[in-house]
Amino acid sequence: MIQKEHLASSEPRSLTPHRYQVYRQARNGLHHSHGDSIDSPADAVAHFLHATPAFEGGGLHLWDHREQRAVASADWQMETTRMGFPVRQRSNVFHDLSLAVMAEQIAEREKLEQTITNHIRMTA
Repeated sequence: MIQKEHLASSEPRSLTPHRYQVYRQARNGLHHSHGDSIDSPADAVAHFLHATPAFEGGGLHLWDHREQRAVASADWQMETTRMGFPVRQRSNVFHDLSLAVMAEQIAEREKLEQTITNHIRMTA
């Protein structure tokens, strides 16, 4: 009789060289990778914030290969416009506080860049 020994390893289970990956849900319910794998947390958060779903209301997740878990996801709430049309509003949910802080900083930086760009256009 041959016995196999299973050893617990402290090594991450992921064999991918990069840590983060954005996944989009397809209409059939499966999730597919979107874009390249990313090692930098800030770049991964920026990529997630700019990623669009594969279809209206589709799932969108930022996966951490080392932690083997979703660290961010996009939720969709239905809102009604002043004209009475229902629209989906995206809200990003970060399950990691440090990534949530990065997302806020990225959003603030992009808002500042847009303000500066608009000001330059108006003065030119």
